[in-house]
Amino acid sequence: MIIEGTIVSKEPGLTAVFAGVEQPYVRCVIARQDNPEVHAEARVVGRSDIPTPVGGVVKLEVTRTITDRRAGVVRFDCRFIE
Repeated sequence: MIIEGTIVSKEPGLTAVFAGVEQPYVRCVIARQDNPEVHAEARVVGRSDIPTPVGGVVKLEVTRTITDRRAGVVRFDCRFIE
């Protein structure tokens, strides 16, 4: 799945354990291009920052979907495309 849209917010320089290995990631919220009122919470894994600023358009490939049923939120682990 591809997520394309405008970056609403981003937090670079975070780290977490993914598949048993500590890796950098960027947490960001994206207003989807196909429906700007729908925001996607994404973690761009393997990068400490992405070159796209807040307000810029980004394209991400979803590698894993995480559903937090208690909070009613779906989050995506992604790979940066452009």
